[in-house]
Amino acid sequence: MIFILSTIILLAICLALAHALFRQTRDIKSVSDQIDRFLLYPSEPTPETLSEGCCANLHNLVSRLEQLTLIREKEAERREAGMIRFTENMVHQMKNSLTALQIQLDLLSMGAHEGLPALEKCQSCMTRLTDETERILKSSQLAEGKIRMNFSPISLRALLEECCERLRPLAEVKGVSFSLNGPALNLSADPFWFSQALENVMKNAVEHTAPNTEVSVNFCERGEFAEITVADRGSGMTPDELSELFLRFHRGFTDKAGYGIGLSMTRDIIAAHHGTVSAKNRYGGGAVFELKVPML
Repeated sequence: MIFILSTIILLAICLALAHALFRQTRDIKSVSDQIDRFLLYPSEPTPETLSEGCCANLHNLVSRLEQLTLIREKEAERREAGMIRFTENMVHQMKNSLTALQIQLDLLSMGAHEGLPALEKCQSCMTRLTDETERILKSSQLAEGKIRMNFSPISLRALLEECCERLRPLAEVKGVSFSLNGPALNLSADPFWFSQALENVMKNAVEHTAPNTEVSVNFCERGEFAEITVADRGSGMTPDELSELFLRFHRGFTDKAGYGIGLSMTRDIIAAHHGTVSAKNRYGGGAVFELKVPML
């Protein structure tokens, strides 16, 4: 019940933030249209042009556009900070309730026999819910830079093979296979978090590629950077999806389950490794994700 109520509150906040963002975008577009009009039709008579002059009026419009942009950036930062605080508080409250419930289930399972199968199912659900709350909390901590990376030498191919192995059950359901192509590369990274970033991108590719196709993972050394590309054979992405792909809680135009935090976590993890991650549509269909991190 607590989880459902928290989810409803979170959705309501997201809708309110989306409405505010739409209003600001509309205002900025209105000012941009006015600037375009003055640039294209400088001789068009308007009260402002007659009283102030075309150049002065254009300067005022540019200043207003700059102010609106700064306001939008500040409000976006404020909303992000508020969302992070809300998420952390929500998850902490959920964890307290889950811990208490877990203790009770443990006590019941110690003395139960006939109801043991039902209790085992409850335990499984509890474990899954606890893992999900931990994932949301980790997402907020990563965005705030609260998690410190422990760098150590790793084999990139070995790490990718481990990711393939963990994703194999999901891939086999769709008949999807993995193709790893690249030389032996060693780089400095946090083994746990870097593998999480890779796995999130590869899982996204498996979910969006067409059935019975291949997800290609290519990696190489380019200058001082290790470059990793993950390509699928799906339907690709629209321009709107590409612009918001790495935003937290953005799920795109999909009916798949999830919170929309996997790719945003990847962005934060790669940033903590002093690297970059980007996405584009693949020539011939599908999407390509590119991760670049320093070798050292």
